[in-house]
Amino acid sequence: MKTLAAQALAYQYKLQIDTSKTIINNNNRALNQIDQALKDLLDATNKLKLLNEMAKESLREEETQEEKDKT
Repeated sequence: MKTLAAQALAYQYKLQIDTSKTIINNNNRALNQIDQALKDLLDATNKLKLLNEMAKESLREEETQEEKDKT
């Protein structure tokens, strides 16, 4: 269940990044919209990094638990 939730969040953040990139690349957008898109882009990127670190930590914990169970 955690994996599914993490995948859904990652997909949501990826969509947010893609939308932000589209706004930034549109020449007719107002500067405040571009500024907001840049903020959204940074926010989503940081959330993805955090999610990635959480997933790595979870894997490390599982590996540690498996090692303990073997002994």
